[in-house]
Amino acid sequence: MKTCRLSVRPKPSKVLEIVVKEAQKGLPEDMAPVELQTTASYLPTGVVATHVFAVSYISVVVLRTVYRSYVALPPSSATRSREPLRQGYVQAFSLLALVSLAAAASFSVSFSSLSYRVWATERGVELPDSVFGDNGALRGGEHPGRLQIVRWLNDTPLYRDALEIVAEKARYFWWGQQVNLALVSWSTYLAIEGQRRKISNLWAYLALAQMVNLSYAQNLFFVTVLLTPVPLPENVRDLTRSSVPTWGRYAQLVARVFPAKPEGFVPKPALYLFLLVSNFVATFLIPYASNTPSFMIVSIISRALPFSFLALPYIIPETWGNVHRHPHDTHATYTTLFRSISTISSLLHVKSSFFALFHNTPESTYYRHSLLHPFEEEHRSALNRGSTALSRIFGAVLEHPAISAFGSDVLLSGLSLGIWAAIRGLDPADMLGSSVLFLPQKQKEPGAVSVSRKEETEKPVKQLEATPATRRRGRPRRSENNTPDLDETSAVSKRQGRSSRKVPTNGDDADDASYQPMGSDQMEEGDENAEDDWEAGALAWGLITAGGLGMGSAAIYGAEGIAR
Repeated sequence: MKTCRLSVRPKPSKVLEIVVKEAQKGLPEDMAPVELQTTASYLPTGVVATHVFAVSYISVVVLRTVYRSYVALPPSSATRSREPLRQGYVQAFSLLALVSLAAAASFSVSFSSLSYRVWATERGVELPDSVFGDNGALRGGEHPGRLQIVRWLNDTPLYRDALEIVAEKARYFWWGQQVNLALVSWSTYLAIEGQRRKISNLWAYLALAQMVNLSYAQNLFFVTVLLTPVPLPENVRDLTRSSVPTWGRYAQLVARVFPAKPEGFVPKPALYLFLLVSNFVATFLIPYASNTPSFMIVSIISRALPFSFLALPYIIPETWGNVHRHPHDTHATYTTLFRSISTISSLLHVKSSFFALFHNTPESTYYRHSLLHPFEEEHRSALNRGSTALSRIFGAVLEHPAISAFGSDVLLSGLSLGIWAAIRGLDPADMLGSSVLFLPQKQKEPGAVSVSRKEETEKPVKQLEATPATRRRGRPRRSENNTPDLDETSAVSKRQGRSSRKVPTNGDDADDASYQPMGSDQMEEGDENAEDDWEAGALAWGLITAGGLGMGSAAIYGAEGIAR
């Protein structure tokens, strides 16, 4: 009878580990075991380096676009009343952009430093004592304390950790969701206003909002809008070619692939609503996908979908949109669009606020230890529980650098939005109409702005052509004399400047009667000199506080879209 010997072999993945352990048992005591290290991949390090380089390059592209708008400013913008105001506003929003960039850089460095310290503690890597000392971080050669950047980035999913930290707790996501919701409304405004003013490189602004923060890109676009009071001319690239280099071949290639749409082309509202629903669904799923394999897919989709608003007018056929002869014909579409954004954003903000309060409200009863009563029962009031929950939510921005980055972005964006609403003199009725669902829309007749301008221009002419009054006995009173004095007529003409032209009469030549104003004299849609209205700014901050950054930004951008 044969005897069979059975032997159990370990898995191939554990063979090397067992061999190493057996070999280490036979080593002398004075010899330390050698750790097996695999070669680290340089791909994660390359991704981070590309991110830093891309932020610098795209910022240069945006600054070049801003300079092009400055070079192409029309002569009417160089008046005494507009020049100081524009310079002051440009400086204010430029300063806010620098503050936003500094905040993003500071919190990114803090988060990276914290991540590296955690990784080094888990791996037993010695931390540097200084920067250039014996155990310095940047000292050359192999030594204890040398930064192991490649190994750290290879072992740590840096971007996933940052996004997942924001989504894993309700009080953290209360801040992070506001940035995502505001990004939807701002990308819609960027597509509409950028196309109307014919601003180039709109993708660069949205890319900076994704790669840096929303407030940085938002303030840069505000500066661009201030320097583009009227739509740029068609030949703006030729006019600024000597000052700003252009990508002629790239522009020609894009024009061939995507033919230009006619003036006044706007996609149908159903297409915008489909993109809005897709954006909001992706934002809604982020907290539920946390700590799952699909988290990064959902996060990337929520970040990529806002680019669809910029691409929509160019990639769809002309039959999928409407061509409006007058810019004011699009006001109803824009109001409906931003009202939908405001409504969905407010609902999602209410939902996140409920869960944040629910998970951070302490119990109504707690037990306090004392000498006489080891388990003494105490009761908290509703005010105490509510204040504790709010303090935990608002204090979450100080708990982790990733949350601080999102929280500072929300605060800086809200500050710049309130200032923008104030200096633009937005109508509070338009702001409420773009944010409240069932509020009736304010009807505006097409050309109302140009008509009012024309009436103001023709006012001195009507004074000169006044009909004679009914004659009475005696010397007429001074107030009844309808014929203006010479001094009054000259004063009116001086105040009005070029607007008070000579009215053609029967004795004038036919050339004077058939005079047509030049292109520079014709009225076109653009910004007006509006006085600062800080009541509109207060209303904007109130809407942001009540309904979140998404609702407040939708109200401001909706009012801005129909105000010109």
